[in-house]
Amino acid sequence: SRIPTIASEVIGSVTSIDTEQLQVQMIDGLEQLVRYVPAVSAHKESQYGRSLTEDVHIRGIHGGAIFLIDGIRISDSYVGYGRDTVDTDLLKKVEILKGPSSVEYGSDGLAGTIAYFTKEPSDLASSDNPYTSVSAGYDNANNQEKFNFLSAYVSDDFEMLIQLVERNLEETEIHSNFSLRANPLEANQQSLLAKILFSPTENTKATLVADMQEWEGQWTINSDERFIYFPSPRSISSSIGDDEGTRERFTLRFDNSKKNPLYDQASLVIYSQETEQSQITIQNQVSFYNGMRAAPTPTMRVRDFDFNQSIDGFSLEAYKAVGMHQMVYGVNLDSTETERPRMLTEINLITGIPTNNVDGETYPNKTFPDSETDRSALFFNDRINISDNQVLNLGFRYERYQLDPKPDQLLKNANILNYQVSNKKDSDFSIKFGYLFDIKDDLTAYTQYAEGFKAPNYENSNIVFTNYLLYYTVVPNPNLESETSKSFEFGLRGYGDSSNWDLTFYRNEVKGFIHYEIIGFSQGLGIYQYQNAENVEIDGLEFSYNKELSDNLSLKTALAMANGKEIEEGEEVPMIEIDPKELILGLNWTSSNEKFGLQALYSLSGKSKDNLEPVCLNNSCSPRFSTGGYGTVDIFSFYNPNDFIEMRLAIENLTDKKYHRWASVAQLPEDDAELDLYGQSGRSLTASFKYKF
Repeated sequence: SRIPTIASEVIGSVTSIDTEQLQVQMIDGLEQLVRYVPAVSAHKESQYGRSLTEDVHIRGIHGGAIFLIDGIRISDSYVGYGRDTVDTDLLKKVEILKGPSSVEYGSDGLAGTIAYFTKEPSDLASSDNPYTSVSAGYDNANNQEKFNFLSAYVSDDFEMLIQLVERNLEETEIHSNFSLRANPLEANQQSLLAKILFSPTENTKATLVADMQEWEGQWTINSDERFIYFPSPRSISSSIGDDEGTRERFTLRFDNSKKNPLYDQASLVIYSQETEQSQITIQNQVSFYNGMRAAPTPTMRVRDFDFNQSIDGFSLEAYKAVGMHQMVYGVNLDSTETERPRMLTEINLITGIPTNNVDGETYPNKTFPDSETDRSALFFNDRINISDNQVLNLGFRYERYQLDPKPDQLLKNANILNYQVSNKKDSDFSIKFGYLFDIKDDLTAYTQYAEGFKAPNYENSNIVFTNYLLYYTVVPNPNLESETSKSFEFGLRGYGDSSNWDLTFYRNEVKGFIHYEIIGFSQGLGIYQYQNAENVEIDGLEFSYNKELSDNLSLKTALAMANGKEIEEGEEVPMIEIDPKELILGLNWTSSNEKFGLQALYSLSGKSKDNLEPVCLNNSCSPRFSTGGYGTVDIFSFYNPNDFIEMRLAIENLTDKKYHRWASVAQLPEDDAELDLYGQSGRSLTASFKYKF
């Protein structure tokens, strides 16, 4: 509702991961962040020999989440780190909203929101009591060494925080029983978070934030070393990757709490964020230009694929309480610039002559045009306390969306059949309605209807290229429509003296679900295009239970299960992205003096569904890979001998289980040559030490 609300009084499903959980579980990256959140899963990818977390699934919908940091959209990611462009060490908490979130945060909120919140000076320090800490950590799964400096200062009218994090890491090892090994990596990453808060008067505050991150990785891509027969025979003897990236965010925020007829509190946020990523790959090989019987020619391929995106905008938000009403309203405007240049050169090492016509494509090129995306929105939400035991929530958002492509010669190099790219203009009026009723002191019921909206982005709308050697073409879709979702949710919450539970039933209906498919053949080419599915329906159940067994011991359990189907011309097809059933059991023990603690978590996942459609790529189809059920055990511990020292130790995948997560392999055929690279790690150890001054 964009109104700070006690968790037990929230209408809908929101998971909050607080500072304690981030620290106890030593969470590092998006995959670890969501691993114990029912109905949310991370999507691992292996692209160009790199392993990365590409996105998340929320209640079976892939790519339908908005990512925010301190209320601001995070840039997309195409290469390099995937979605791991936020350093989790900088975070105070994370909130995951499950269900359409377009009323709160706009386009792309089809399935939910991942909201990161960075630390505040007042979380750590108080007036005349500054805070400083240094910490070091090690993770043997990726041989990561991490160093962290954090300092905060608070006075009556001035606050300041600075945090520096440096990481040196290698590739994340996959289980030793997989036949392939992860490609070697040597990488480093630096992150900086700086905040300055100034309160010139009792009712006003200004905040300046600088959030900067840069990374570099050197890959040895052993998985590229092989003989390739098609489209032209060549034998790759070595492949080296060099990845670099930066993300920079600057925010200026003004808060005013002097009450007047228009608002009790108001804030203006002006922000700018830029992400630049470069992915370079150098391959040494021999090429058989004149057939297999002729002498091969030594060649070198140099590939440089980039992705750059900037977001600039502002948000004006006001809060007003009148009688039983708590109202939030405001406007958002932002503009996003996106580009994806690609360069590939093959050099004849005998003659020294380079060529930019490689495997049927002409470089440099762009597979979608440089694009400007503009969003403007008006939102309103009213939380109405009808009585002591009833709350009604009403919200709406009107948003205008415009995508303006800027074709250039690099796009023409990929678009040799001269398909037309197009502008996209759309608008949406999304609503949310919720009702909460305290049936009695220890039992609460709620119901909610929410709508989501996701406009076609720069790639869905206008991706275009043709490759005659590989016999396929990808064409833009000028008629691609926005996806819209409707969610119906009903929940019960129970409370006892030492326990609480939460039961949720939901149905999500997605109209115009965007997916990639082959639509026909022409001139020997398979034609691929992003299309709208007629309808998608997802039904699910989630349950959680927490119990304090004693003053020192507590139990937690969580369960999620769902079914989904695509409906096209009256035919129903099982939805691929739905996660198998999940069950999480946890025990948490803390000593009476709170100096020592242990947490054990058992995660159980069911097998993937049977009889799913085959995977069709490059004009042929293969059976889809399937996963069996599995269970993993993770142990986390801490020891704080005094107020200044914190020590933590974790053993993950204690039983050394070999497994794949369904979210990562759902789109892969069972004969995929790199299937093992999507596997998870075996047993691993993580340790950290912190000293507070």
